[in-house]
Amino acid sequence: MDNKIEESFSFKKRIESFGYAFKGFVWLFRFEHNSRIHLFSLIIAVIAGFFFQISNEEWSLLFIVSGFVFSAEAFNSSIEFLADEVSLEKRDRIGKSKDLAATGVLIAAFAAAIVGLIIFLPKVISLFN
Repeated sequence: MDNKIEESFSFKKRIESFGYAFKGFVWLFRFEHNSRIHLFSLIIAVIAGFFFQISNEEWSLLFIVSGFVFSAEAFNSSIEFLADEVSLEKRDRIGKSKDLAATGVLIAAFAAAIVGLIIFLPKVISLFN
C-alpha cells in the first residue's frame, strides 16, 4: 500500500499542469507529421462547415470526433516514446503495442471521416442537383 501523503489543492500546481499539457500540445503539432495532416483535415472541414452553414449539432459532432483523433494521436505518440525508452531494439510485444496504438489513431480517423461524409456528402450532392 502506498504511504504517500496527499497534497493539498494548489492553484500553482494546477497552472503548472496546464503548462505541461500545452507543451505537449505544441510538441504534437510541431513534430508529429500525422497530427498536421489531421489538423489540415480539420481546417478544411471547418471551412466547409462555414460554407455549408452546418447546424450546431453537426459542429458538435465535428469537434468531438476531431478531439478524439487528436487525443488518439497524442496517446499513440506517448506510447511510442515510452516503448522506445524501454528498448530501441526490435521486440515483438513492444512492436504489437505500437501497432495497436497506431490502430487506435486509424480507428479514430476512420470514424471522423465517416462523420465528415455523413455531414458533408448530402450538402455537396445538393449543390449539383
